[in-house]
Amino acid sequence: MQRLFPQKLLTIITMDTLEDTLAEMVRRRGASGYTIVEARGAGSSGEVSGELDVDTSIKFHVIVPAGRMSSMLDDLEELLRAGNHITAFVSDVAVLGSEKFEKPLVESEMR
Repeated sequence: MQRLFPQKLLTIITMDTLEDTLAEMVRRRGASGYTIVEARGAGSSGEVSGELDVDTSIKFHVIVPAGRMSSMLDDLEELLRAGNHITAFVSDVAVLGSEKFEKPLVESEMR
């Protein structure tokens, strides 16, 4: 029987213009990968229909060990202070095959 390993799931909902920034951020912070899906809905910044290029949101998901979460949240807070519309939440998850999510950090990624 396979064992489940505790990890953290960071979900970020934001405009698709931040996709490259988020991808670079999570790679720099040691994530082994991420998943992006298009999102529609309404919230404090209005309704997002996805019908226009300027009106497209994404859900950006990344699974990481708990010890890597704080630095990612620091980066997100910086993006928020810069005026970006971001909703972010962290969930506890259990994954099969933890080695997939435990990519070792290299010195250049620790900055």
